[in-house]
Amino acid sequence: MNAPDTPRRPSVTKIFVQVLGFLIGLALLGWCVKQAFSPENQKQLAALRDAPVHLIAMLFGANAMVLFFSGLSFFCSLRPLRKLNFWDLQATNAIATFLSYVPFKAGMLFRILVHNRRDGVPVALIGAWFGAVSIVMAITLLPLFAASLLTREINGKWIAIALVLGAAGFLTVCLLAWYFHGTRGMAIMRAIADKFGRWAQKLVRTAFVRTAHGGLDILASPTRVLLLVVIRLIDMGSQAMRFYLAGMIVGTPIALDTCVLLASMHFVVGVISPAGTVGTREAAIVGTATMLGLENAPAMAGVALLVLASEAVVNSILSALAVMRLGVHRMFVPRGEKRNTEEGGRDSNAKKA
Repeated sequence: MNAPDTPRRPSVTKIFVQVLGFLIGLALLGWCVKQAFSPENQKQLAALRDAPVHLIAMLFGANAMVLFFSGLSFFCSLRPLRKLNFWDLQATNAIATFLSYVPFKAGMLFRILVHNRRDGVPVALIGAWFGAVSIVMAITLLPLFAASLLTREINGKWIAIALVLGAAGFLTVCLLAWYFHGTRGMAIMRAIADKFGRWAQKLVRTAFVRTAHGGLDILASPTRVLLLVVIRLIDMGSQAMRFYLAGMIVGTPIALDTCVLLASMHFVVGVISPAGTVGTREAAIVGTATMLGLENAPAMAGVALLVLASEAVVNSILSALAVMRLGVHRMFVPRGEKRNTEEGGRDSNAKKA
């Protein structure tokens, strides 16, 4: 059996850029810490020391919900094509999320290696899978972000903008995926490629493209896409709740509509940051608050740091449990080989007995 395909190693230039970005992120984090401990924010620090236990517990719970629904989104996306163990996938998601704090896209690389080597999912299909997750993320998040940016408050206009943009994105994605998926869709793609010359003809007929093309089945079902959108809405609600609770804890109340906008910016920056999430998301929160003209914009540094701290505690605990579930020495071992090894061990013990 051929070894599973693996992703290419990053170039020296990419490594340099990501290390530089990580150092900039650390500098931004240091700036946020300085802002949080400034004389203007001493009341925040005092409020944090006297914070009710139930609010802190709810903040930790909101962070756990974010992690759970993120993993659920990955699980439900791949379900039509591959049936992976639910809790193993949640464990992989927990470790990958924790690794997202460091550069080199370590979290994404970890996901690819585990699902490719351990679960036997081809890299081409992993790319299509992650692409489908990102597309659903975009048609869910961008309407909320745009509505919050245009109205600055949750009202009838906000709901109308979010619904119209969300419905447009939903229909566009489902129709395009339905049109190009399956045997008929592949024939259409080949006919289009034939018009672009020999290189396009060869490309569309490669095993990589054929495997990746199967990923369109994820988005070709309106019911499935709607389920994934609902999961992402719950996820975003949990992320917005983190800012609402953090604001209450540090004595800087934040309106729910502002929480949605801050959570959206926090999430987007974390996803696109090539050098890890540390510092960049927190700086983006302060910048967004300043852009919105919030009176307590400098205080957002303390809120963002509290979200980061509580998130890091939850992610570190759950990722440690995830490592125990997957097994340090079994994370990248193909499932078939693992079962054969276990069966061989049992047979050997039986013979000795």
